[in-house]
Amino acid sequence: MYLRNTCRIIFQYRYHTVLLLLFSTVIMVYYNYSTLVFVQILLRNTATIGKNETSTSFDSSTSSWSESSSVWNTWTSPLTDSQSQKNDTNSSLNAFIKTTTVWNLLKTSSGNQRVTVGPKGIPDGPRFQKVNDHDAWLFSAFFDNFNNTDLIRVFGIQPLLLNTSVFCHLLDGTSTYVIKGTKKDLFDWHRNRRRVFSYECLLNETSRPNNVSLTFNETDTPTNSLLVLYPQALQRNFTVCYSMLYNYKNPYQLVQNVEFNRVLGAEHFFLYRESVSSAVDTVLKHYQRQGFLTVIDWPIPVGEIHYHGQILSLNDCVYRNRGVSRYVVIQDTDEFIIPHHHDNWTELMEVLNKEFELSNKSQSEQLGTYIVQSTFYKQSPNSSEWANITGHFSISDEEFQMFKKFSLTVFSNLKRLKTHFVGERQKSFVRPETVLFNDIHTPDKNRPCIANVTVSADVAVVHHLRWWTSSEDYILDTTSLTFKDRVLPLINETLLLLTL
Repeated sequence: MYLRNTCRIIFQYRYHTVLLLLFSTVIMVYYNYSTLVFVQILLRNTATIGKNETSTSFDSSTSSWSESSSVWNTWTSPLTDSQSQKNDTNSSLNAFIKTTTVWNLLKTSSGNQRVTVGPKGIPDGPRFQKVNDHDAWLFSAFFDNFNNTDLIRVFGIQPLLLNTSVFCHLLDGTSTYVIKGTKKDLFDWHRNRRRVFSYECLLNETSRPNNVSLTFNETDTPTNSLLVLYPQALQRNFTVCYSMLYNYKNPYQLVQNVEFNRVLGAEHFFLYRESVSSAVDTVLKHYQRQGFLTVIDWPIPVGEIHYHGQILSLNDCVYRNRGVSRYVVIQDTDEFIIPHHHDNWTELMEVLNKEFELSNKSQSEQLGTYIVQSTFYKQSPNSSEWANITGHFSISDEEFQMFKKFSLTVFSNLKRLKTHFVGERQKSFVRPETVLFNDIHTPDKNRPCIANVTVSADVAVVHHLRWWTSSEDYILDTTSLTFKDRVLPLINETLLLLTL
């Protein structure tokens, strides 16, 4: 009787049962799909910074951050080459800094875990984010220490005359607190309406926020959320920071510059991409796969700022490489900082550092920036001059054809202006931990007790491959050809591989 009644009930409500099963199935599929999408978002955000550039995760316990305080001075102090070798394996610093992995991002325990999605689901990848309804855009945030005070430094863009207060919404573990911040515009001699700004949020000794959001009214709900980037352990000697690329269509120039710089000692490159041709994008993807190029997209949302926010991109690059790279090289793709008596940048730096140590009488200053003078290389030698050059350098017909076919002007434009530019157009090697704000050519402001030196034009020169109308006499300079036999095979290999 019981079985018969049960069967009758199931038959009577058979349609309801089927609907219930279908509904349950839909719920399960949706849940699994949402989880998959969430993991994909985390992977995408983690990869945005670049293949070789990793975000950092910190144990927020008191003991870990006490240890971090003991190594902060080491991280912010310029190193001599001998000191650098010792600190490369600094166990305290390596214990302090941990690489963020997807596993860490997926942890959901009640402990202090790094949060990768901000208010209203705003992702943390490097991109421009608006400050509510104001004409202000933020790009990146960094943990910093200035005058023995811990702070979060945010870089962004706003009109110079937008006079508002700044409020920092700091996400520390699972709690958020609000403090009043300050802001400072970076110098721009072009005097555009919009400027690059540094927004500063002072911290107490124990606070280590994961994310920061800015508003200009204390009670506003943030519409932005930036992941705070912390210093990492030393990974390399030289990193090249290119200015942002806008409407850039010269793949041969880019390959020429990257491969020449690799021979000189560059180990990683940062490039800010606003708009490039498909051929250039092919080159970028190739170098990204090789693992030594970080590309950061740069869809700047506003105008009336000097050259698409170039100063912001350069400061972002310098700050991203604090602690990571011993030197940052500031240059464009048509510029080559070439030593005239050394085989590479490492040998050049060793000589310059020794000269500074001998000349530094007070011992109170440390060397932060090496300024290299520039001049224009714009003409190719005539036939008789080439005949004389080939008497000293072995240049085959095939190599001459490469110079012409791929516009390898670093080897063909060997006639330069007789003089060098003084106080302008120079480029720099920078110890990133010594600079407060960087300009296009040299630091705008150093940290305390930091000195700059100007490198003699007899030692190294910026070979700027740019057309320039001048009545000045030109002189022949074949320095670049001394690197030809090391650079050309790399250029040829890359161009053949990419079939450009």
